[in-house]
Amino acid sequence: MTNHTISPAGDDIEIRQRKRWPWIVAAAGVVIVAVGGVVFAKYSNQDKPFGTTLEVATWSTDIAAENLLSYIAENVAPEHGITIKPVQIDNIIEINRAVDAGNVAGNFFEHQPFLNDAIAANGFQLTLAAPAFTWDQATYSNKYRDWNQLPRGAKIALRDDPAGQAIALLDLSEAGQITLKPGKDTLAGLPQLGDIEGNPKNYQFVQVPIGQLARSLADVDAVVVHISDVYAAGLRENQILARHPAPKGSEGGLVVSNKHLDDPNVQKLIETFKDPKIAEFLETTDNELIRNTLGPIGR
Repeated sequence: MTNHTISPAGDDIEIRQRKRWPWIVAAAGVVIVAVGGVVFAKYSNQDKPFGTTLEVATWSTDIAAENLLSYIAENVAPEHGITIKPVQIDNIIEINRAVDAGNVAGNFFEHQPFLNDAIAANGFQLTLAAPAFTWDQATYSNKYRDWNQLPRGAKIALRDDPAGQAIALLDLSEAGQITLKPGKDTLAGLPQLGDIEGNPKNYQFVQVPIGQLARSLADVDAVVVHISDVYAAGLRENQILARHPAPKGSEGGLVVSNKHLDDPNVQKLIETFKDPKIAEFLETTDNELIRNTLGPIGR
């Protein structure tokens, strides 16, 4: 676990320099990425139009989005005259690179702030074309069941990437545990640890890579996170101290390449992910995984 501990609030907050988000450094040469039994090389199909069978990628650890994509592929896409072939990509840099290069038609795993980071770091030409769901948020703890039990000076882990960190801080602000500086109290302000204005219980914040958050719970008092980020690692409802509404602007959905926005089949793909059947399914599904981790936009 990466332990970057942040001293509490006020104007005296000090933040140790944290490592740059790893997608900033890209390997030179040819990169081979295993994708659900398929192998994608870093070649480009940027100018090649898509047929009516379109591959859409999910990140391999987000099993909730994967389940939702399967529903869309089986129950929604045929009504729009296309076939969706779900694939998995293990690497969160390469999943966007595959869309940018035209090797897959889209991906289904990220919200706008996360996409903004990827675009800024890599120069991708990508668009969140069809927001389709929200991620449920939660604070987990193995020791405490409500905020009143969480002691002064408690260690709280959150993601170390800018987008994930901003959402966690907004969750804590919504719960009344911290206050944020003016202009930093919405997702558009992308608040970071240095933007904490008030921290009355003197919480110590630990920045952790997304893939290590579930394991970090054993070493801290609480973890603030997308439920889907830790569900696959085995964290469950009885470990949740508090749930939080998804901040406005953090909706997840279909990301496509700007270079293929005029492709007729990509347009059909976008309309598929805008279909109201998706929200209806999210409201009514008996799939426990989806019901416990994802929600319809506007809920």
